[in-house]
Amino acid sequence: MNRLSTRQATLVYSVTGIILIIFMIPIYLILASSLKPSADMFSRPPTVFFTPTLQHYVDLFTLRPFHWNIINSLIVTLGSTVFSVTIGALGAFALSRIRHPRINDAAFWILSMRMFPPIAVVVPYYIIFKSVGLLDTPLALIIVYSTANIPLTVWLMKGFFDEVPEALEEAAQVDGYGIVEIFYRITLPLAAPGLAVCAVFCFIFSWNEFLFALMLTGSSAQTATVAVMSFWSSDAVQWGRIMAGSFIILIPGVIFVLTCQKWLVKGLTLGSVK
Repeated sequence: MNRLSTRQATLVYSVTGIILIIFMIPIYLILASSLKPSADMFSRPPTVFFTPTLQHYVDLFTLRPFHWNIINSLIVTLGSTVFSVTIGALGAFALSRIRHPRINDAAFWILSMRMFPPIAVVVPYYIIFKSVGLLDTPLALIIVYSTANIPLTVWLMKGFFDEVPEALEEAAQVDGYGIVEIFYRITLPLAAPGLAVCAVFCFIFSWNEFLFALMLTGSSAQTATVAVMSFWSSDAVQWGRIMAGSFIILIPGVIFVLTCQKWLVKGLTLGSVK
């Protein structure tokens, strides 16, 4: 493959820079609004240069127990991510290795679980969790998010397991390895980039989800996304605190993606080059 010429490289970097700036504008507006004094929030024309203040962040943690909402979000998100990736990887391995004429039908049935619109199942979930005493608990959200994340994980990981040569597993069987040892020592490490991809998708979905968290939680298990919207009322909209909470909510997702970046890039490009 020939290298890009100077003109082509300049064009590629310029377009990439413009796209990056466009995508960074909302994040900049959130951060700037969270640091603006309330008097400058809706000034006309908009205030570009202002004296930053952390008052909105202070109010966020002193007037409301926002730190507990973040802890709830982390418990729910990490619990759902770990459970979904674990169960999804096992299911994907089974679908990839089992030879049966109806295995594709089973795979499609698993994927169909992801096709339900959330609004259609939130009321049944509410009734079920209320009857078993799990309403307003992190466990309820972990179960709900896992039911949505596991089908996605199964389908993503199946593609990665299909790329692993079965000859390696057959050679391990000759050496005396059982199916469990083959999975954990041979197949799973080779598909580790796929686990990173699935973990990122599961984390982002669970961390940002709003509808189920709103309907299935109260004061005890309320997540950060729902807590931020509590600053929006009929009396007033406290935009400074909403922006401060929104910026804080962005941070864990960015940290998690950067942590998994090494494996994420490998997973997204696996199979693109023979």
